[in-house]
Amino acid sequence: MALMIAGLLNDVDIMSSLQRPRKITVIGSDGKHYSFLCKAKDDLRKDARLMEFNSIINKLLKKDSASRKRNLGILTYAVVPLDEECGLIEWVNGINGMRWILIAAYEARGIQQWNNEIKTLYDQLRLDPHKTGERFERTILPLFPAVFHDWFVEAFPEPSAWLRARTTYSTSTAVMAMVGFILGLGDRHGENILIDLSTGAVLHVDFNCLFGKVRVRCQGPC
Repeated sequence: MALMIAGLLNDVDIMSSLQRPRKITVIGSDGKHYSFLCKAKDDLRKDARLMEFNSIINKLLKKDSASRKRNLGILTYAVVPLDEECGLIEWVNGINGMRWILIAAYEARGIQQWNNEIKTLYDQLRLDPHKTGERFERTILPLFPAVFHDWFVEAFPEPSAWLRARTTYSTSTAVMAMVGFILGLGDRHGENILIDLSTGAVLHVDFNCLFGKVRVRCQGPC
């Protein structure tokens, strides 16, 4: 029997991102709740096609014995474009953005994400853009030591679970890095690289910048 929509929950969550997408929850005919993100003013056709492409990659990886042994694959989710400017995205539970994981880790160590000292340093960098990279590495990066590896210890304290999560993170990152390189995927940052909190796998979202789109934009002074 086909699954049907039996109703909708009255509560709607409005996200804080630029387009302020809405999270709705559908009640299925099986009695279960299914959540979706409604995005307006956003063409989701690229996202839908990339999810189809990733599904093909997963099938190819499962056919190969070496990749199957390493459990290589890409996390996917449903994307339903309704027209050129809106659509629905499956809401995946049990994940968190890498940025929010890092912010929590820094705050737990008394390190602020942004303060007057960092603002002053950034203002100084703007005065001499030719040495921005060198000064950024020398002045900004030392303020933020590596902490992501500590999150694995805290989230997966049992040794075998820790090793499994670290391996899953590494392999899923590697597979997505290769696919992203082939497709010219850009606009990767801590808010659209998500982490599965139960396995450590990487889940990428927001695929608007494909085929070197960002690189083309940045030709010349950026």
